[in-house]
Amino acid sequence: MIVRRRWNDPQSAKAPLAALRELVIKNDPGGVCGPIPRPFPYARVWCDQLIDGDALHACDAASAPHELQLCVIEADNSAATNAQVRALLRR
Repeated sequence: MIVRRRWNDPQSAKAPLAALRELVIKNDPGGVCGPIPRPFPYARVWCDQLIDGDALHACDAASAPHELQLCVIEADNSAATNAQVRALLRR
């Protein structure tokens, strides 16, 4: 599945669905970001689970792995993947 650091981040990475933990719907971006237009699903993922994630996360191997909070955007993923994410959110 495709994940991003923020809902409007141009960089993305792939992560296995099984790597997503603590899925939540957030409407607050946190940090120093501007407001987000609507709530989005976010999940915690260890950086060593990312596939093609170099642009998304510059990893320091000395302190790896790092826990990232990443956004799941419906438009990036298939209908089947989005259904799986919604099922995980309902748990």
